[in-house]
Amino acid sequence: MDDETVGAGAAAGEETGTRTRGARDGILQAAVELIARDGFDGVRLADIARRAGVSNALVHYHFDSRERLLTDALAYSLTREEARLQRRSRHSHRDRPAERLADLIDFGLPLTHDDVLECRLWAELKIRSAGSAEMSGRLAEFRKRLLEPLAAVIDAGLRGGDFSDCDPAEVATIAMALLEGLTHRLITETGGLTLADARRLAARQLTLAVGYSGDLPFRPLPDPGPRRIDLQAPHPRRRRAPRPSTRP
Repeated sequence: MDDETVGAGAAAGEETGTRTRGARDGILQAAVELIARDGFDGVRLADIARRAGVSNALVHYHFDSRERLLTDALAYSLTREEARLQRRSRHSHRDRPAERLADLIDFGLPLTHDDVLECRLWAELKIRSAGSAEMSGRLAEFRKRLLEPLAAVIDAGLRGGDFSDCDPAEVATIAMALLEGLTHRLITETGGLTLADARRLAARQLTLAVGYSGDLPFRPLPDPGPRRIDLQAPHPRRRRAPRPSTRP
C-alpha cells in the first residue's frame, strides 16, 4: 500500500470520526433540551432522535441505556460550561483569588438559559441517584469536579493572605450547598428572589466564611441568551391506542 493510499484512508477515518462526534454532540444537546423541558420520564429516545435529526438506531449505538444518556448529557453540558468559564477567566486575566471566587459563584448560579437547562438536568440526576449505584457514582464525580476548583481558589487565597482562618474543603462544600439551594429557588419560583439577590447573598456568606473584608469583584451579569425551547411548555400528552371493542 503506497503512502497516498494510506493518507487517504487516514483522512477518511478522521472525517468519519468527526461526523460521529458531531452526531453524538447533537444527540446530547437534544437530550439536554428535552429532558430539561419535559423531565426524564417524559422523554423517549425516539423524541431525542427526532429533535437531533438522526435515526433511533444511532441514538442506541451511542447510548446503551436511558440512564447513560442522562448522565452523559449532564457531563456534556458541564464540560461546555467549564470551558466557557476558563475562556472568560483567561481572556480577562482574572487570576486574583477574589476575582476567581466571584467567577465561581457565577458559575454556580443560572446566569444564562443554558445554565437553566443544566440545572434541570442536575435535578433529574439527583432524584434518580438514590436508586442507582451508577447514577449515584456519576453524581459524586460531577460534585467533585465542582468542589475542586472552589477549594483550590480558597487555598490560593489563604496562601496569598487574601483569605484567612478557614478550611478550603469545608468552605467549598458549604459554598456548593448554598449555590444549589439558591439555584433551586431561582428556577422553581416565579418572582421573589432575583439573580442579583442570589449573587449578593452568596457573596456575603462566602466572604464571611473565607475572612475576606472587601466586596467580591463580580463582572456585569451577562445577557441570558436566546431561549431555544419553552421551559414552561406543557408536557406532551401521549395518545393511547384505542382499545379493541368487546362487543360481539
